[in-house]
Formats: sequence, C-alpha cells, structure tokens
Amino acid sequence: MRQFIRVLLVGCGVLFFVSASAAAQQHIWGSGSSSIDFIDDASVVLEKRVKQSKEKSLKKLYADLFYTPVWVGEKGLTHFGNEMLEVIGGDKTLLPQMQSHALYAKASEMLKGLETKSGGSLEEKVALELALSRLYASYADYLIYGGINWRAFKSKLASLKKALEADFGWVVYTPKRTASSVLMDAIALNSFKKGIQKAEPTRFNYAKLKKYLLKYIDIQERGAWKKLPAFSGKITGGKSNRAIPAIRNNLALEGDLGACRGEMNATVYDKCLVKAVKRFQLRNGIKADGVIGKSTYALVDTPVAKKITLIRMNLDRIKRFRQEESKVRMELNIPAFRLNIFDHNKLLDTIRVITGKPNHPTPVFGNKVQYIVVNPWWKIPESIVKKEMLRHLIKDPYYYERRGKILKATWDENSERIDPGSINWSDYASKSAHIPYRFMQVPSRRNALGKIKFIFPNQFAVYIHDTPSKKLFFRTERAFSHGCMRIQKPRELLKAFSLYNDNIDVEGIMKRLQGTEKKIINLEHKIPVDITYLTAFVDPYGNLNFRKDVYRYDKYTLKTYDYTVHSVMHKAPQSKSKPKKNNKKDKDGYQISEVYPN
Repeated sequence: MRQFIRVLLVGCGVLFFVSASAAAQQHIWGSGSSSIDFIDDASVVLEKRVKQSKEKSLKKLYADLFYTPVWVGEKGLTHFGNEMLEVIGGDKTLLPQMQSHALYAKASEMLKGLETKSGGSLEEKVALELALSRLYASYADYLIYGGINWRAFKSKLASLKKALEADFGWVVYTPKRTASSVLMDAIALNSFKKGIQKAEPTRFNYAKLKKYLLKYIDIQERGAWKKLPAFSGKITGGKSNRAIPAIRNNLALEGDLGACRGEMNATVYDKCLVKAVKRFQLRNGIKADGVIGKSTYALVDTPVAKKITLIRMNLDRIKRFRQEESKVRMELNIPAFRLNIFDHNKLLDTIRVITGKPNHPTPVFGNKVQYIVVNPWWKIPESIVKKEMLRHLIKDPYYYERRGKILKATWDENSERIDPGSINWSDYASKSAHIPYRFMQVPSRRNALGKIKFIFPNQFAVYIHDTPSKKLFFRTERAFSHGCMRIQKPRELLKAFSLYNDNIDVEGIMKRLQGTEKKIINLEHKIPVDITYLTAFVDPYGNLNFRKDVYRYDKYTLKTYDYTVHSVMHKAPQSKSKPKKNNKKDKDGYQISEVYPN
C-alpha cells in the first residue's frame, strides 16, 4: 500500500519543488521531481520521528499516508507544499492569535533556513515536512471544526437548564470530514486548493456567508466604516441630520444603497436613503418603517469588527450542524423565525414561524419528518399542567374541561376519562409531586396544535404544528411557544410534502380538516428538517442578515470563543407592531421575500 501511495504521489506530479519564486527554484533547487530512493529514505526517518511523537494528529495523518512525505521532496518543497503555503498565507479569515498563524510563520522560517543551506540534510527536510503537517493539521482543524468551545457552551446550557428548569437543547454534530480524508481527496485531485474546499460545509449558504466575511474584513482593512455621531430622537424622511452622510456611507458599504447613492455628503434624509434604511431594517429583523430611531441607529452604528465577529462565529456554528444532503429539505432558523423549504437548493416556499420563549427554547438539532397528524389531540406535558394550569384547577377543577381540555387516565386517547372534580388538586402543588393523570385537548379549531402537526421523533418531544393564534405571525419577533414550532401556513407545507409523497391525498385531507376525526399519514419519503440558530446568515435571496440573539446563545458562546474575539452588542428592542408586508407574491400567492431583492 505504501508503494501505491508513493506511485500515486509521483504519478500525479505531486512531488516536485516549487519555491517562493521561480527564479529561486531554478537557481537553488532545480526543477526535477523526487526519486523513489529519496521517498524511501525520507519515509524511514519520518516513520521513526512520528512514532516517537506524542502528537495524535501527526500519528493519524502519517499512518493513513503510510509515512510518505507529502510537502517536502528531494529538491525542496513539493507542489502540494508550495500550494498549501500559498492557500494558508492568503487566507484573510485567519486571525493573528490562531495557531495556524504561528505555525505558518515557523514553517516559513524553516524553509528559508533550508534555502540558505542549498537544500539541507535529510533530517532537516523531514523536520520541515513535520512542521508543514502540523500547519496543515491546524488549518484543517480550523476549517472543519471552527473555534467554538462547545464543551463550555454545553456546560452553560446544562447550568441554565438546572436553574430555570427549562430544556436548553443543542445537538452538536461531528463533521464527517477529517484532516486525513481531506488530504487524501486533495492528493486524488492533484490539487491542494480543490481538496481543501471539501473541508468546508456545503449547506446553509456557508460559502456565501464566508464571502461576506471577506467583504467585511476588506471594509475593516480599508478603514471605510464610519462611526456615527451621538444621537437622540429620530430621523424621518425629508429631514436633515449631521449623521446622514455616515449612515449613507455604511449602508452603501453593506450594499443596501445600491445604485441610488446621490450626493454622499448630503445631510438630507432623501427617498433613496429611506428605501435603503428599510432594506437594512428588514435584513436586521426589525420593523421596516424607514424611521431611524434608537434601535436602527444603534444597528447602523455597530462597529464592523463586531459584525465580523458575528459572521465568523455563525460560520463556526454551521460547521457543527448536520450536513446531510437531500433532494428536498427544510431549514428552520430560530432567530429569523422562518422555515424554508428547498428542492435541489431552489427555494420552494418560506413560512413564518413562532418558536419557543427564552425560558422554553426551541432545541437546535436535525431529523426527518416521518408522519403527519391531521386533527391532532394535544397531550399536555405535566410541566405545563403544574406550572400554568394547576393554580386554576385548585380554584375550579372544571376550568379547563369547559375549554376542551379533558382529563384521562393515561396518554392513550381511548383511556378512561377522569372527572377533574374528583381530584384534590392541592395535593400536587409541591414541586416533587407527580400528577398521575393526563390532560388532553380534543381536536378542534381551538386546539393549541391547530389542525395539522408534522412529527419528527426526537429526544426533546417537539414538533412543527398549526396554531389557532394567527395574529402572532405579524410580530417581528415571534418567540412565544413552549418549544414547539408553530407555522403560519400548515396547509401549504402539507401540499409541499404531497409533491414527494403520492400517498398524501390533499383534496381528501382538506375535507377531513372540516371535521374533527384524527388521521395519521405516514410519509413514503421522509423529509429532512434542520432546526438551526444563526444570528448572521445569508437568506435564499443572497442577502446577509443579522438577528437579535433571542436566547442569548451568542453571549454564552463568545465568553469562551477560542479565537479571543470581542463581545458583540447586537440588541434591538422587541417590537409589538406589524412589520411592513412585502406585496411581491408568486403565482400561488405565497410571500416570497421579506427583504428587497438584490
């Protein structure tokens, strides 16, 4: 196998030297490729050095490579070694405090030292090979895993769960890619650049979000972002204000102003800028009225460094989301209060969502919708009974029965019905007391689950469902549930599922919805759904969005962020007003965007 790897490396043209400059290459090292004898000799030394090392990353990497050198050849750096230094050296997303930055500097110094010695000894070349592998392993680790301290984050959630008696759930998925598998792909492709691209996620618009990171880094490096002057009151259309030039500058940099720029130094809040502010407000998840009030002003004034931090952190979150590919899939982003349905990366529909309250957060995880329930019963969790219902039951045992919530002996809908008046509810007032009966709400238009629910079995006992409380969907922030996800258009979601499941009789179900008889529909094609938490993301229309940290997860993450970043002050007060509706609809009458398209 070792001989096969060597033949593959040499045959692909990997093992030939390319120095920092073509002239230096010809003058010092020459242009020939490495001989098999050199590879054999280097492998012996390399194997001895690696097996003596305590570095697990090196042991794994070279065991998979059968101790064949990759970065250094007989006459200097290989094509791969040179390409790796080029890629890492040109990666503007790396921070000075990252390990890769220091390892890059060390490897570069070692390379310069060998150049002055006309190539150096075999031992010195192997030392450089190992230094470059440490650099590669660190860089691949950054690309694959990111810098979030997930252990500290999960520990914080566990302490919150205990203190607030709430289920803070976040499933962290292990990436399928490893440094070794990425390198083997690169070798097979004969390109480090192409191989390293496989280390990064392909889902959740990761590549586009990374482009925005590079854009904001460029803005920062150019010093183009402007700090706004002190502010009080509000600015409405047609008014003049000394902050307008700086606001116009920042919105132009972010792309909200578009081609309608006008006089950049003008102090009048003109129509063009009003439109840009509305677009900015929509991208930031606040009321899009075009009025520059306290919250809008604060968001426009957010330092570009803090925006960079937010984007970087959310890129690292994406790295640990589930990366399962599927023809049709759903993505629900909690801070955006949105469910998007995709077919081959094409947006089919976008639906407004109500998620869990901050003290009843919707968990972050992925699964597959396996069945749909029409005219569901709501089986009320004991926690809700004790925290919210018990005080009413003690005063009036029939309080909830009059509201369609009946008491049963077990979770079985056909189990014995219990008279709530026969129970002394005061006996269950203590925290430790267990209620041996089950409250259920019968199917009806008043049922808290509405008329349809979509089930993807999970450890958190949450699901997607309809709701009779439609007015809440017109709030800009929609964290009102006990953890489940209420959707504005359950019938449209059902129709979307019918496109991939022939056993869903839409017409028949619509008739059944007029009554109260329960029906379960098992899906022939299970639909993947990913519940995510992204406060900086790229929407399906290519727009960069920022959202309020509704569960304070940004705050908890940044306290232990391994990249030593600054805290982010991204706050906006909850709005109780209706957001401005976008009247642009597709042929089926669906709202297709909440932001102005590019």
